Amino acid sequence: MRPRTRAGLAVAAVAAIAATAAVQQAAHAATVQATVTVQLSGTPRGTLAEGHLGLSFESMPRTNDGGVNSGKFDARGNLPQLLRTLGPGTLRLGGNSVDRTYARATPAALQGLVRLSDATGWRYVYSTNLAHYDAAATTADAAAVRAALGPRLRSLVCGNEPDLYAANGYRPAGWTVGAYVAEANRCLAVLRAQAPGVPVSGPDTATPGWLPAYAGAQRGAVTLLNHHHYPLSNCNGPNGSATALIAKGKRADEARLVASAAATARGAGMRLVMSEVNSAACGGIAGVSDTYASALWALDYVFAGVANGAHGMYFHGALDRACTGYTALCETAPHQYRAQPIYYGLLLARLAGTGAVLPTTVSTAGNLAAHTVRGADGRVRVVLANMSADTVRTSLRAGDRTGAGSLLRMTAPSLTATSGVRIQGRTVAADGTFTPDAATPVTCTAGTCPVTLAPYGAAVVTLPS
Repeated sequence: MRPRTRAGLAVAAVAAIAATAAVQQAAHAATVQATVTVQLSGTPRGTLAEGHLGLSFESMPRTNDGGVNSGKFDARGNLPQLLRTLGPGTLRLGGNSVDRTYARATPAALQGLVRLSDATGWRYVYSTNLAHYDAAATTADAAAVRAALGPRLRSLVCGNEPDLYAANGYRPAGWTVGAYVAEANRCLAVLRAQAPGVPVSGPDTATPGWLPAYAGAQRGAVTLLNHHHYPLSNCNGPNGSATALIAKGKRADEARLVASAAATARGAGMRLVMSEVNSAACGGIAGVSDTYASALWALDYVFAGVANGAHGMYFHGALDRACTGYTALCETAPHQYRAQPIYYGLLLARLAGTGAVLPTTVSTAGNLAAHTVRGADGRVRVVLANMSADTVRTSLRAGDRTGAGSLLRMTAPSLTATSGVRIQGRTVAADGTFTPDAATPVTCTAGTCPVTLAPYGAAVVTLPS
């Protein structure tokens, strides 16, 4: 992630344009029909496993407000429960700041990470400084991290977005992927020596151009191919709106990007991890990234990622009070956080469960996302997300399933609402727990389940057994 910029007037202008567009869309709202077909016996597109969902944080923000050594990554306040509510996940520590002045985790920070992992079941991806590489410092840091975290580590990483090192002034113009691989290999060798048995991953690129060369060079040495993606940007002022974030064409572009990166990974015997993602680069766009639109986007992106070959997806954010950006958690008091809209999208994905993601097709003139999970419990759950201002009457077809199903709905006051997001009528409690109201019954007949989605409504439908 590139450093965030602030452009208040531009943000206000974008918000006004988005609001006008929303009014115009509401005036032309209609009811559209959709058919969603689940191939119950089809070959799974992928598997949504425990730990696939994750949150990503900066190692050392400029204020160190929420960095590795800030004392915030600990089993204190409501953070542990907010993580538990999302299920066992992955916490990635890295971002731009790891390559600025970050040197190592303190002993106190490492013990906090141990306590947080033990309280939540979350594991870590830990990054070291490559832009200002110091072999002795990396050796000491990797050894200490391995000794403290042990099995709580999912992988170790050298650096962040090396394809932007020249642009950021870390390397001269014309710096190549070959030069990067040579530098990375020295760092990776240290990580392997100091943390035997812990996977190493990379390259955590911002753009896909370097992935093929890196994957080819690291075949057999690196098992996880890390890549980043933001569909919108605020790096040179806000560029994008709430409706643009969830547009059908934008969603298709994102799916193709993941599929291409996943193919590169498979070709080198690796698995793709989207290790840093969110709605808009450089901290997000106020009025977009902090709104209900981000919840709809994240819900769809999680499953589209799995269906197109991703084996992990970590949503970038912060543990501070700058809450108009893309963070899932907003600090309200020391060690106390509020679930932001995007958190609800991740939570609804969690409520759909883990398991095989089945082939699912959508036929509609509208903008509807649909994904299906067959869980370890044998139940089949279909995720539906209406990305439009139209009401969508969905005919959900799933073999010969007949009988009583149920659904959980995600709602909000509007697409650009920054609060009031609910799942089945409930919000995440102040202590981080979540208990939805009773599920809504759905009757399926001869394999067809009727589900109506309000404008920008989403649901998880549990099919009859």
